[in-house]
Amino acid sequence: MVRRILIRSLLATGCATLALTASHAAAQIGVPTPENPTPAAAEAIAEAQTETAPPPADEILITGSRIARQDYAANSPIVSLSQDTIQNTGRVTVESALTQMPQFAGAFGAANGGSTSTGLNGGQAYASLRGLGSKRTLLLLDGRRIQPSNPDGSVDLNIIPDALIENIEVITGGASTTYGSDATAGVVNFRLRRNFKGLEIGGQTGVSDYGDGNSYRLTGTVGGAFDEGRGHAVISVDYTKRQRALQNERSYYTARQTTPGLSTIPQGTVLFGANLPSLAVVNSIFQGQYGTAALPGNAAGRYTGQIGFNTDQTLFSAVGVPVLNFRDPQTDEAYIVNSGTNSQQVNFGFNGSSLQANLSRYNVFGKIDYDVTDTIKAFVQFGYTSYTSLGITNPTLASNVYGLTVPVTNPFIPAAFRQVLASRPTPGGAFTFYKALNILGPRYQSYDYDVYQITTGLSGKVGIRDWTWDLYGSVSKAKFVNAQTGGASASATARLLNSPTGGTDLCAGGFNPFGNVTPSQACIDYISRRTVNSNELKQRTVEGNVQGGLFGLPAGEVRFAAGADYRFNGYGFTPDAALAQPDGTSDILGYSVLRPASGSVDTGEVYAELLVPLLHDIPLIQQFDLDLGYRYSHYNTVGGVHTYKADASWTVFEGLRLRGGYNRAIRTPSVGELFAPVSTGSVAIGTASATTTNGDPCDTRSSYRRGSAATQVRALCLAQGVPTGIIDSYQLGTAQVFALTGGNPELQEETADTYSIGGVIQSPIEAAMFKNMSLSVDAYQIKIGDAVGPLSIAQAFQFCFNSGGNNPNYSTTNYYCSLITRNTASGVPINPLQPLLNLGTFKVRGIDVQFDWRFGLDSLGLGVDAGKIALNAAVSYTDQFKIQALPGAPTYDYAGSIGTGVETTAGTSHPRWKSITSLTYTLGGASLGMRWRYISAMKASARVVSLTSTTRGVDKYNVFDLNARFEAGETTEFRLGVTNLFNKAPPQVGDIEGTFDAQNYDVIGRYFFLGATKRF
Repeated sequence: MVRRILIRSLLATGCATLALTASHAAAQIGVPTPENPTPAAAEAIAEAQTETAPPPADEILITGSRIARQDYAANSPIVSLSQDTIQNTGRVTVESALTQMPQFAGAFGAANGGSTSTGLNGGQAYASLRGLGSKRTLLLLDGRRIQPSNPDGSVDLNIIPDALIENIEVITGGASTTYGSDATAGVVNFRLRRNFKGLEIGGQTGVSDYGDGNSYRLTGTVGGAFDEGRGHAVISVDYTKRQRALQNERSYYTARQTTPGLSTIPQGTVLFGANLPSLAVVNSIFQGQYGTAALPGNAAGRYTGQIGFNTDQTLFSAVGVPVLNFRDPQTDEAYIVNSGTNSQQVNFGFNGSSLQANLSRYNVFGKIDYDVTDTIKAFVQFGYTSYTSLGITNPTLASNVYGLTVPVTNPFIPAAFRQVLASRPTPGGAFTFYKALNILGPRYQSYDYDVYQITTGLSGKVGIRDWTWDLYGSVSKAKFVNAQTGGASASATARLLNSPTGGTDLCAGGFNPFGNVTPSQACIDYISRRTVNSNELKQRTVEGNVQGGLFGLPAGEVRFAAGADYRFNGYGFTPDAALAQPDGTSDILGYSVLRPASGSVDTGEVYAELLVPLLHDIPLIQQFDLDLGYRYSHYNTVGGVHTYKADASWTVFEGLRLRGGYNRAIRTPSVGELFAPVSTGSVAIGTASATTTNGDPCDTRSSYRRGSAATQVRALCLAQGVPTGIIDSYQLGTAQVFALTGGNPELQEETADTYSIGGVIQSPIEAAMFKNMSLSVDAYQIKIGDAVGPLSIAQAFQFCFNSGGNNPNYSTTNYYCSLITRNTASGVPINPLQPLLNLGTFKVRGIDVQFDWRFGLDSLGLGVDAGKIALNAAVSYTDQFKIQALPGAPTYDYAGSIGTGVETTAGTSHPRWKSITSLTYTLGGASLGMRWRYISAMKASARVVSLTSTTRGVDKYNVFDLNARFEAGETTEFRLGVTNLFNKAPPQVGDIEGTFDAQNYDVIGRYFFLGATKRF
């Protein structure tokens, strides 16, 4: 508490001090216009206005086009983010700046605090334009492809050299004609500072209001000319450290829910399946020995609940019946909740989860440019990133497919429970045992990445008109090592459970699983395992381009660009031997089954682009240009594919420009989607309730079992394998299943048709206060066919049982039902399939609005030294977000909802309205700014499919940030700020307490940051 007060006081005092000195005009988010060009364009224009104008090779290249030109007007909607915008997020990684933009959905990133699955993306951060996923958002570095860090083709934002970013340009819509595959949702181009000179040192630190989530960053950049100005070199070094932010420090998180969740607890519980014990025997123990009330059973006189074990070796009842005789103290790991009428269970909880994963990152980037001759230039650049992130999650839960099997000969079975076992129809049969193995501690997954990329090339003049050429090659590799601890050996655990001595012959004291009993360290070591998996991705690229003017027309010069490239992407995954047993199983409880995999994709492409000025200086048409493009790509996997575009730009008069176009884009299956290893992973399906479509539909608590089609649902459950003896008492007892997924070499390319239309208007008012106003409005539509993705297993359960009318006959042969297999003894789903397929279609449609206004206070008569005001607002409206899971299946519009995405890492929030607005006051070398982030209310996506669902949505969300800057002389700048100034809590997502969308909402709370930059 003292520490928190000191932090608040120190940083609040700093904010107040800088507020009094007021403001530096920091660019925030902008639409490039003649009065507000991108930094790269502004620099090029400034150079062009000097006596030594750059040669044509230095003309401005616009993101989304290969043609260099004197202007910088993009025909596609483009938004530019400055370095100041990134810094004002208060975070030390670039993902926050992108996620907060209205064009982006919150995607996989810093909030990935831990996973029970063996993913190949732990610790990474992605950009998801329009919520269509990182693999459909092409990331570029100065217009060139970056080494993917994930087999699905996604680029990790953590490998971007943040310290050298000048600005980020974002274009919505397909750009495959310009850049090739993957640019179906759009392009994010990180443009680096050019011709850096001198030495710059920077640092930043931050901490949350709760005293955690600390971040530190140190950067150093040095650059300059050599060989009498013929060459230029720059090198930048960046060290970043980000620490965990903890859930249990925040009141809006809770480790104890009031609704049923996981019921696998440290005490251990027994599932009897179809081999049910005698109710009379069970009650003779509970009533006769423990003095409890009588427990209920079925009509056949059998007990249908579960039996758990107190640490004193007495029994308690659970799941589907009242919890009686639970003697252990209730803790976050084991506490009682109501689960229905006359039904309770003991929930499992974990209070050690992270809201923000830790990160330790080193990044080095260097580039050398050299004028070989007056007409030929050469460059070489290299980038290297090494970072480590640690994911932490709950202890191994031996349940579901990881449930243990215990023989009746185990010597540690309590005497009272032996009576229960003996009363079963098959008294000598082994029993299924669920237990949280908290004795092993939490599960830790470390993610170690080493990524490098070396690019070298030449450029020059062709000697024809102003034609220029360039040729470059790039080699890169991403190496990933994933170490896992906290898992248990299934075979070692089985040996202990089946040992006639209880395991005393294998480790000191043996292993008593009944009750929350801690065995000897020797026994813990005997079952504990550490596993290591490795993944390697390689990319090789060669590309050549030529561009220039062809001939003149009355409306201007016809210009072109043409080129060809070759690209190789290779992939190899090696799992730990314990996770890839020869029989296709895993020996590790708590981590995924994995298989080794490898593969490669070769791509050859040719393209051409033509800029045709059609009309000039006629009424209502100052300039009308047409930009046409075509690309042919051949892949060794899907064969030949074609992409093309037609964009138009219409300058009506000075200050009003209209733009729009059509793009046919493609995305071919990535090397990972084709060849990824078959593995299992934990997938949340929710907990069954009478008012939602969550959970297992066969669960007696579900809306399916209690709805108008209860008879058909019951029959389908029986047909799937739920035993007759427990069909009317079946409860899953968990909110997750372990789905089986993997690559599919039969996948075909996705196709996307994207449309955009809009315009930019500059203020026609000459008055000083209003002349620097601009407004852009752009409408877009992206329709993706044959979309590659996993079929959501949660939706497979819902659709199998006719949610949304997807199985009206309740047929077992329905496609969705074919993905579900059950244990015929317990009814529990066993590794349901989550296949990677060419699915149906995704269709996203909306409107972006951008407003910029800058004026000096002298225009209000306050004097020339009164300072300046800058107002900026970026607003996005989502009209449609349609998903069709399979061809011919119903199409659902998820616009304005939360909970369903095209894939889990793409973001599941689709608000109608999302905006970010900044107001900045500038006075000399100081500034004070306020940002307002807004997300509109959303309904639960379950209500899109089922109108009767009562799953809760989220309320509208308003968050305010404060930032300030102060220049101390010409070479030193200080900055500080507070994000989430009023400590706004995130809205709960769904009906389970403590569930939040950490990718879209601020779950860390109020956050203070302080930074400085020194130039020499």
